[in-house]
Amino acid sequence: MYIEQADYINKSKQEKPAKQEISYTPGSFLSFEEIEKLDKKYVLNTYNRMPVAFRYGSGEFLYDTEGKEYIDFLSGIAVTALGHANADLIEALNRQADLLWHTSNLFYNEQQALLARALIEVTFPGKVFFCNSGTEANEAAFKAMRAYGVSQNPAKVKIIALDKSFHGRSTASMSMTGQEKIHSGFGPLLDNIEYVPANDIDSLVAAFDETVCGIIMEPIQGEGGVVPLQADFLEAARELAEDYKALLVLDEVQTGIGRTGKYFAYQHFPIRPDILTVAKGLGGGFPIGAAIIAEEFTDVLKAGMHGSTFGGNHLACAVGYEVLRSIESHKLLENAEKMGQYLIEKLKNLPVKAITEVRGVGLLIGIVLPKKVQARPLVKEALKHGLVIGRAGENILRLAPPLVVRKTTIDRAVEKIHHLLKDI
Repeated sequence: MYIEQADYINKSKQEKPAKQEISYTPGSFLSFEEIEKLDKKYVLNTYNRMPVAFRYGSGEFLYDTEGKEYIDFLSGIAVTALGHANADLIEALNRQADLLWHTSNLFYNEQQALLARALIEVTFPGKVFFCNSGTEANEAAFKAMRAYGVSQNPAKVKIIALDKSFHGRSTASMSMTGQEKIHSGFGPLLDNIEYVPANDIDSLVAAFDETVCGIIMEPIQGEGGVVPLQADFLEAARELAEDYKALLVLDEVQTGIGRTGKYFAYQHFPIRPDILTVAKGLGGGFPIGAAIIAEEFTDVLKAGMHGSTFGGNHLACAVGYEVLRSIESHKLLENAEKMGQYLIEKLKNLPVKAITEVRGVGLLIGIVLPKKVQARPLVKEALKHGLVIGRAGENILRLAPPLVVRKTTIDRAVEKIHHLLKDI
């Protein structure tokens, strides 16, 4: 099957399309081999894929093209917060899909207004900018930091970020990411960005001066190894930002929307950011991102200074609102806290030598292995045994179960992890 050319095109002058390699009828399914063949031929190779394609899911479980069951302890990299095929999200999506999908940000939007209010109610007084991803949310934060600094002094453009951080793959977000492997191969990135080690207060103090317009940090470094920031380090960053009239940005793309047992990880500490970036779990699998800006700074980005065509569309916001409503109605913050503690204790008590540390908060957990042990082959091996996990660095396994996870599922998953690591 191929897409027919429009009637107004002179078909006699067009080359006939090549015969289709793989037949497909709407409603039917391709085999894994057919999916893999099409992917390798037509999809740009920017991902190092695992050898599986999932067909459907339910709650904490995924099922591949052959019907094999997997325990999903990655949640699409902390995205499917309410699990797969969640009935509440499906109903919200279908209800809105019947009404309206997109009108653009040239007009008022009921779903956007409701979700913005809900986000402010669970964070701090301010306003929300909607976009489509965590990268875009961090781009908005970058522009807000720079605009705030320049409004005081044209030379106030320096941004402080952390070593081993990850903020996205667009130019500004990549520049703020403290990992050389992310920078490599693109030539010069944006300048006036300084990286300091996580939890090193002396380095943090030394980096601040009158040219600093902002600092961006993940409360728990996800891609950097599931490294929680310490309370005194966060408090020092908050105080320094105020002293130097700079904005404190907390990137909670991965830690937000209940993953740590609170709506946002910063709520475990006596601080509040000036800008909070959100994505991943907010849509439960539907693309959406947001930058929440404290009310003192809502005039930094004025009309025309930033925007997004698809950001805050009716569908995404309807789903995002339902995610927050479901977290409240099903007490999923409490479940994330309790199940996270239960999972961490189970992992710490495993009788295996390969685990050197278990760290994390709530349902974002890193299993640290000896440096000589590579995590990627173990992630691949876990798939063979029906367990989906990730990695965060060369020797760290990352677990991010959905907020709806149950003890019985944790027990099964830990048993598989034990089997995976017992002979290392």
